[in-house]
Amino acid sequence: MAGKISLSVDDRLAAIDLVNRFFFLVDKGRAAETAALFAADGSLTFGPGSPKPGTVAGGDIPAAMTARQAQTHVTTRHVLSNQTVTPLDDGTIAVYSLLTLFRSEDETRDSYPASIADIDDILVRVGADWRIKARTVSPVFNRA
Repeated sequence: MAGKISLSVDDRLAAIDLVNRFFFLVDKGRAAETAALFAADGSLTFGPGSPKPGTVAGGDIPAAMTARQAQTHVTTRHVLSNQTVTPLDDGTIAVYSLLTLFRSEDETRDSYPASIADIDDILVRVGADWRIKARTVSPVFNRA
């Protein structure tokens, strides 16, 4: 972690907006659009306890997010809290978020949280914009 590195208010807000935008797009049925939020060599890792643990990276991210968008029977709402933004010595930004996931795979739209997870993002500047270099989703609690 960084010592005395600081971020501008604009960069701090851009980091939070980027993380929130990803989940907004997924929840609105536009998951395929999230691929553009990743750096070309970005990665998305679902850690132990995830329904399908593993890593999707680089050119495989668009196909994975298009497949998620095709799951029209799945309704989700991702609620993020406890977000912290930390500049790192290498010029990247670490963003931590606590995720509460509401998910239903049928018309009942059961309202209990399906999962509580830690989301750890590393953001990198690509041109004038911030992009996700690495995202790790680490479930803490999962509903059986």
